[in-house]
Amino acid sequence: MLGTPVFLTALAAGVQQPPAPQPPAAQQQTETTQQTAAQQPPAALCDLAGSAASAHTAGQALAERNYAAAVREYQAAYDVCPARTAYLLDISRLETLRRNFDPAIRAARAYVDAKPDDPAGHVALANAHFMAQRFQDALAGVAKALALDPKNAAALKIKGNTEYLMGKTDDSIKTFLTLLEAYPNEEEGPYMLGRIYYQERRIDHAIGQFERVLKVNPRAYKAYDNLGLCYEAQGNTDMAIRHFLTAIKIAEKDNPGYDWAYANLASLLVEKGDSEKAFAAASKAADRNPYNARNFYLGGKALVNLDKTELALNWLQRSVALDPNYAEPYYLLARLYTRLGQEDKAKDALEHFRTAKAKAPSQRR
Repeated sequence: MLGTPVFLTALAAGVQQPPAPQPPAAQQQTETTQQTAAQQPPAALCDLAGSAASAHTAGQALAERNYAAAVREYQAAYDVCPARTAYLLDISRLETLRRNFDPAIRAARAYVDAKPDDPAGHVALANAHFMAQRFQDALAGVAKALALDPKNAAALKIKGNTEYLMGKTDDSIKTFLTLLEAYPNEEEGPYMLGRIYYQERRIDHAIGQFERVLKVNPRAYKAYDNLGLCYEAQGNTDMAIRHFLTAIKIAEKDNPGYDWAYANLASLLVEKGDSEKAFAAASKAADRNPYNARNFYLGGKALVNLDKTELALNWLQRSVALDPNYAEPYYLLARLYTRLGQEDKAKDALEHFRTAKAKAPSQRR
């Protein structure tokens, strides 16, 4: 659903090793390029044909879910034509997806420096801070965006999500009610309210909001997905599975990269003890989004239940590599290391689990 943790989201991609972060020298070069190019006269630097060609290649890489290549090409497109500042927003979005938050923040800041009166830059910067769990910075960014555009939907969503994660539930609800009032015929307001009500275990209220979403958009696969979570919370497994499958069916046509319905189905199945089907669902989730640590945790959990120790280790190690602050995979890793007689690794994993658990939100879906 809304990701890591609770509301943090990512786009989807195909199965592959997560792209390695840029080496420090490359990161420094990118930062310098973004900062200095933005200060230079764009007309003197702009190679329109070269920029367009690189952007086209970036689009092809994006279609193939090769986000590392897409970032490189958008950077190349910007480098040869700094007047095309919109490419900085593409870079920020993709680096946020790849959990490379510092480059994402730098790209967004470069855009803000170039166009300080455009809310889009402040929203991109706030989003990168939000995904990096730098919540005060995220709020500062959305405040600037909303000062320029008080009804900016993206800024209101980030604001409400940030307030919720900071424990300001009432403020968060007020923000999403503002969004709903500003856009009564759009689905985002009731969807986000439904998410909060679900997290607060006000399940009937959540169901009402998600059903409202479906009245606005009958193909709102995220609403079906969340209704599945609601019915699961009520103990109605059959209805939960039905709604997860409906979400999957719609998303396969409307947004093939959407991974959350598969992940939520995997979570339900593994709890039911159907670990083979759970692993199949988790694999499909990881295929669609190899940057979501939860997908690999769920796959690893199913593999542990299937006694496939070595494969489970690979999946769980991938999970903690993607998100070192995700507690649950460390616990399973500790169990597996103990089973293998690797006591030092087991103690280390258990310590990581305790540390991450102490500062983690209660839910991640």
